[in-house]
Amino acid sequence: MAQENDPTQKFLEATERYQSLLQNLWKVVFKKVNSILRAMTSFLTKFIAQAKDLVATVGKAVVNKVVDIGQHIIRLITQIPNALKAALRFGKKIVALIKKATDPNAIISTLKKLFSRYVRMMQEIFGFISELLSDLDIIGTALSVVNTFKRVLQMMFSWIAEVTRANDAVVKSKRMLKKVVKEMKKEMKEAVKLRKEVMKLKIAA
Repeated sequence: MAQENDPTQKFLEATERYQSLLQNLWKVVFKKVNSILRAMTSFLTKFIAQAKDLVATVGKAVVNKVVDIGQHIIRLITQIPNALKAALRFGKKIVALIKKATDPNAIISTLKKLFSRYVRMMQEIFGFISELLSDLDIIGTALSVVNTFKRVLQMMFSWIAEVTRANDAVVKSKRMLKKVVKEMKKEMKEAVKLRKEVMKLKIAA
């Protein structure tokens, strides 16, 4: 079948484009985000460990907010790179399937399942990144409150001084992630449209 008449080529091109996006997110963006957020996660780990001792000064509501959101951020920082790696592996299967096929008709059924799953994986990643951005917004506000007690708390906990670096890390990573969310939002709209298209593919008679 001529390439211009091959209905699977559109999905090969889309997958290769998404693979580049995911690769950039994993190898460039999240390596930077992880590096920037190291100061924040280090602070959060110490804060969570001594949360009970901080309640009297900072207040239970703020402490609970930092602990809850902090634990969720730490989970997401691990989840997102793992989800990116899994999606990249899955994308490779789609690329190999289409490139190796001598008869596009023979792979349409498999392509429908794989491409549909691939888009769902990307939606999950987009959801994780959006959650992280939202959590960073909340933790930034909570850390600003902790920062107002820094001078008092430093007398008991020397590591509290790290709150300034933790807050800076939140601001920098938020700036990066806002760009990612904006870019991914466009790509996800197109990917959902393509998922609908792939499900309509029919085997030629």
